Amino acid sequence: MVAVEYEIMKIFNHFLHWLAFFFTVLSIGVICFGFLKSLKGVFNNKEKASYSKIIRDSFDKYILVGLQFLIIADIIDTIILRDLQNIIIVLLIVIIRTIMSWEIEKHKQH
Repeated sequence: MVAVEYEIMKIFNHFLHWLAFFFTVLSIGVICFGFLKSLKGVFNNKEKASYSKIIRDSFDKYILVGLQFLIIADIIDTIILRDLQNIIIVLLIVIIRTIMSWEIEKHKQH
C-alpha cells in the first residue's frame, strides 16, 4: 500500500514539475510575442508617435500576462518544494512580480 502511494505521489510531483515548466515557457512566449508585436508597431508608425509611448502601450499588457503566468509557475514550485527556504524565496519573487504588475498597471492608467 505504501509503495503505491509513493508511486502516485512521484507521478503527481513529476506532473507538477512539467506544469510549472509549461507556465514558465508560456510566460516567456507571451512576453517575446508582445515584444515582437510592439516592435512591429514601432516600424509601422505612421502617426509619428513617440517610440516609448508605442512600446509602453502595446508591450505592457503582454508583460502583465507573462508575469501572471510566472506567478502561477512559482506557486506550483512552492507546492513541489516544501522546505522553508524555498517557500520564502518564492514568496519574495511573487511579491516582487506583483509589485511590478501593479506599477505597470498604475503607469498605464496615467
